[in-house]
This record gives sequence, C-alpha cells and structure tokens, in this order.
Amino acid sequence: MKPLYMTLAAFCMGGLIAGSSAAHAESDPKPPYGPGTYTGAWTALGLKPVTITANKALGPAARLYLQLPDSLGKITGLTGRTIELKVQDGTSLRSVDDNPRTIFRLTSPNAADLQMQGEKPGQKMDLPLSRAD
Repeated sequence: MKPLYMTLAAFCMGGLIAGSSAAHAESDPKPPYGPGTYTGAWTALGLKPVTITANKALGPAARLYLQLPDSLGKITGLTGRTIELKVQDGTSLRSVDDNPRTIFRLTSPNAADLQMQGEKPGQKMDLPLSRAD
C-alpha cells in the first residue's frame, strides 16, 4: 500500500509543479516587446554589464540608449559613448545612425544578442547577452 500512496503523491506533486511552471510561462512577456523589456543591465561571460536606459517619450519619439562597459568600450573604441537606439520591430532595437551599426535583438525576455559593425572591414562584434539581475 505504501508504494501506491507514494506513487500517487509523486503524481500529484508533478501536476502541481507542472501547473505552476505553466502559469509562470504565461506571465512572461511575448513579442512584440515594449521598450521597458529592453531596459536594464545585460551581461555575458563575466563582463561588466551593457546597460540600456530609456527616455520618457512614447510612440515614435521613444528612444533607448546603450552604454558599453569600459572593457568593451576600449575594444570597440567607443569608450564613454552612448548609442541611441529605436525600436526596429517586435524583438529588435537598431541604432539611429549607423556609426557603428548596432542591433540589439531579444531572443527571449531574459536573453539577447548584441551585434555591432563599424565602417572599417573587420570591425564586427556579435555578443550573446543575458539579464544581469
């Protein structure tokens, strides 16, 4: 009798756990993502975080600003520079000017891909990121 009771208890707990994860998945934002989904600190491989902030404007005037940490700023030659981004589509941001051409694409609400390409040949960076918080 005891094995049957334990099997039934395990089955019920599995249903509760599966039900709670399904409820959590439904609360995650889905594309198209709003500007607030992009903001915050994003990191990769132990680097200091890339930071995205937003202005207070709504609609077409909404802008987001990407700031690279000093370590990436030195590599790219963009130390101290802020890159202005605008919403490109439901999952991506793109630089307003193409110096450097920058695309920040969300692959999920907690993972992103940062692509930067300079004007000179070979100036290219593709960095997978995840939320730093």
